[in-house]
Amino acid sequence: MSVVKVRTGKAYEVHIERGSLSRLGTQLKAIKPEGKVALITDSQVETYYLKPSVDSLRDAGYDVVTYVFPQGEAQKNSDELLKIVNFLADESLTRSDMVVALGGGVVGDMAGFAAATYLRGIDYVQVPTSLLAMVDSSVGGKTAVNLPSGKNLWGAFKQPILVLCDPDTLQTLPEDEFINGCGEVIKYGMLGYPELLDQLEASPLVDHPEDVESVIEQCVKIKAQVVANDETEKGQRQFLNFGHTFGHGIEKGSHFTVHHGYSVAIGMAMMMRAAGKAGVLSQEEVSRFLHILEAHHLPTTTDVPLSTILDIAKHDKKSHGHTINLVLPAGWGYTELRTTTHDKLAAYAVL
Repeated sequence: MSVVKVRTGKAYEVHIERGSLSRLGTQLKAIKPEGKVALITDSQVETYYLKPSVDSLRDAGYDVVTYVFPQGEAQKNSDELLKIVNFLADESLTRSDMVVALGGGVVGDMAGFAAATYLRGIDYVQVPTSLLAMVDSSVGGKTAVNLPSGKNLWGAFKQPILVLCDPDTLQTLPEDEFINGCGEVIKYGMLGYPELLDQLEASPLVDHPEDVESVIEQCVKIKAQVVANDETEKGQRQFLNFGHTFGHGIEKGSHFTVHHGYSVAIGMAMMMRAAGKAGVLSQEEVSRFLHILEAHHLPTTTDVPLSTILDIAKHDKKSHGHTINLVLPAGWGYTELRTTTHDKLAAYAVL
């Protein structure tokens, strides 16, 4: 088992181990031995992993209640969040109890945000079952729901007490969802880890699934370090948003038919092309990066109108008045943070 420590205000561990889902109850017992557990999942994950998770928790002595909501990004909204919070209240959960988020990024965000706000905060555990959630959204304590005006605009920082990654759960992940996670994996290479880009260039993860466990560990270690230095996104943590400003615009502009990782891939491609156009990167480096995306079956362009992407970007949570913070390529495997005005945003969006 690989263990990565996330050293935030209240430190916790990320456990990465095949077959570990069946030992969920035992591993949680070592951290929080008592309390009622509200296990939150979606209708797709329910089919495969709800019963073994509940069995493991009950075998460890926990009283378990479950809440299942429909699968999909469209469910990540305020109405569904209130249903979850009311469920916690109806089940009489107290501050001694806990929430377990079993699923991908949507489940983690919804369950985590509910845990952050119910009774002004109760403990929760992340059990990610998608590649995207394992490498990114389950670690770091960001929780949120989408609003009609944009993605993740209503949320809170709430760190879990444990993250349990079982790569075996990826065996039931649809191929498009595995590819979806690859978009976030590639992003990490641009955060000062060109060796990860080189690895993904030589051995695309979609063709070498045997590498997935080590790649998850690499990404979690990178994120853990970033989060430890900047838990609430005042500085360094903003680098994790590479490709996200335009990516969120593509997600919302497509009515969420383009998945998050796919949208981030397009957002990164736009930024890389802009950097090539400005002479920050060579055309060879731009082409290499686009090839890595394409080798992972990720898109590099979109039918969503540029005007729509830019308009949504101006309402992104990284905007401040008439300016916005952008994460821009600064070299092969490196980025920099720059503030620009909304009226100059189009210069960085090259389709």
